[in-house]
Order: sequence, then structure tokens, then C-alpha cells
Amino acid sequence: MTDTGPLPGSSRWGPSSTVWDTDDWRWEATRWIDAALDRRGLTRIPTSPRQPRIRPWSTLLVVETDQGRAWFKAGVPEQSPEAAVLDLLRRVAPDAVIPTWAADAERGWLLQPDHGKLLRDVATADTIVSAWSGVLRGYARLQRASASIAEDLVAAGVPKLAPQDLVTRWIARARPEERAADASLREAADRLDSLGLPPTIQHDDLHAGNVFCADVSTRALQDARVFDWGDAYVGNPLCSLLVALRNPSYHFDLPADSERDARLARAYFSGWSDLATPSALTAALPDALLLARVGRLIGWERALARADEGEREQWAPHTDQWAAEIMAEAG
Repeated sequence: MTDTGPLPGSSRWGPSSTVWDTDDWRWEATRWIDAALDRRGLTRIPTSPRQPRIRPWSTLLVVETDQGRAWFKAGVPEQSPEAAVLDLLRRVAPDAVIPTWAADAERGWLLQPDHGKLLRDVATADTIVSAWSGVLRGYARLQRASASIAEDLVAAGVPKLAPQDLVTRWIARARPEERAADASLREAADRLDSLGLPPTIQHDDLHAGNVFCADVSTRALQDARVFDWGDAYVGNPLCSLLVALRNPSYHFDLPADSERDARLARAYFSGWSDLATPSALTAALPDALLLARVGRLIGWERALARADEGEREQWAPHTDQWAAEIMAEAG
């Protein structure tokens, strides 16, 4: 193999977004896309791809072909290896994830077919709670299936962030004034571990913008597919509810509602009812949500690992938010 120099996105290239915003990189990515499409008997429409956005952690290319749309994604190596996550999940839950047409694990490249509309675009404020309940039931089943491949996921490069790992990571990066949260986090991790749930895939950004769903009918919800696994880690499954419970407010401007949260949690808990009682799961939820905030903070730090100074300043409020919430909840 000819040595073509450092891979785009490597530390020797500096910020990944700078590399992704070059004609040379787009040409190389397009050449790779064309080869992948050709292997499937597809042809790219010459006016594509277009690049709708560049973030410090990933970029997308929209690819139009003679048989429909496809999506190309490039991500930084600090995030979870999406191709490996999808391949492993497909082993245990083949109908729960969308197909992968091509992948380059070394460069963090992924090509997948378009899978239709997003749930955030087809649901409304009146229908999202019912629809989201259905998605959470299916997601819990996916997590249950992933328990059998948890070690394989870690071996493939997915971070392992069990409750005790989250505490350790918090202590390692906390400022002196933040160490007051240590004891509460340790106690939460001990209680959550005592629940006895197995480690599973944890999407860590589970919201209606990361779910393909044609409409909010029962049949469509059964076929809903979660995507965008770049923030994923292997850990306590209940941590997924941190973002999931905020989804109705975030995307549909619904006010905070503890009864709605309880309804959504019950739908999700149905996937674990043979391992723990509803009351035990409900009692463990605050601990899971506290520790999940540490996971989100770590996720943002991973996402910004190759950001430039301006990007770090732009996105820093997200890490600050999670740190502030951890301190408030732990207090």
C-alpha cells in the first residue's frame, strides 16, 4: 500500500473541521463514495454530494444517486466507531438499525442509504409522548439484545463507562471546586450497580432527531430506527433516559412535566421488568440521570478533542451546562 501521508482528521492535520472544509478532502471522499456506489450498481448524480454542515466532531455529505439518496458521514476518532457499533448491533437486532453500504474504520467514514423521515418532523406536540413511548420500548429491547455483545463493543473501540468509570472520570477531570460532588456520585454509582442491570449500548443522544420514522402509527413506530451512534458508550442502560426524557421539551416546546416523564420512563422500564421491579427502576432513575450527566460531559469533551480555539469557545457552554447540572444535582 502506498503511504499517502496522515489521514484527514489526524492530529498532524490540526482541527478536523479545517480538513473537511477543503476541496482536496471532498474530492477524496467523493471518489470513495463513487467506488462504494459502483459496487452496489448505483450511480451518483453529478450535482451531488453537497455538504450541509461541518462540526468539530463530524461532517455530512448528502449524496443523490439514480436510485435515491444516501448519506456519508466522517467523524473524529475520539467518538465511538459507528461502523463497528452498527455491525455488532446488526448481529443481535438486525431489524433495529439501518444498513451500512460502506465503511472505512480507519478514517471514520460511513455511507448509508436514506431511511426516510425523522420522528421530529412527523410527530407533533400532541402526538410525541405516545410516539416517544413506543420508540423507548423498542430502544429498550435493542439494549437488552446488546448486552450479549457488550464486551465485543468495547473491544471494537466503544468506550466503557460503567457507573464507577463515570465517577473515576469525573474525579480525574474535576476542578477543586467541583470535587464536592464526588461523594454523591460514588453513592449513586453504588446504588445503580446494586440494581443488577447488565451493561449495554448507551446511545447517549437519544432524541427524535436521531430516529427515522415514517409517521406515528403503531406500525411505523415498530419500524423506527435509531441512528447517529457517535456519542455511544457501553454502560448502565438507564443513563439513556437523560436526553430521552428531555426530548418532548427540546423538540416540541412542551413545558417540564413530571407526570409525562413518569409515563415515558414506565414505557422504557417495560423492557427491564423481568430483571427489576418498576419501583426499583423508578428509585434508581435519579442516580442514573445524575451519572448520565457525567457521561454527557465526557461525550462533549470527546467531540471537541480536535476542535480549534474558536470552536471550543463556541461549544464550551455545553460542557459548562453539564458540569453545572452535576454540581446542582449532587448538592
